[in-house]
Amino acid sequence: MSSHLLVMMLFAGFVSLIFAVLMQDRPAEQLKLGGRLFAGFVGAALVLGWILYPFPL
Repeated sequence: MSSHLLVMMLFAGFVSLIFAVLMQDRPAEQLKLGGRLFAGFVGAALVLGWILYPFPL
């Protein structure tokens, strides 16, 4: 039993990991960039979901 939030966070984590590894060379920079990307992806998804909630399909 999984929720949309869990799947979205898992996807954001994997995408952030791949982007950070491809874009930075040192592990400390990779960790910092990966964290920022993850926070940005999850934050943007939550804000966008909150904004679009009142509009039904």
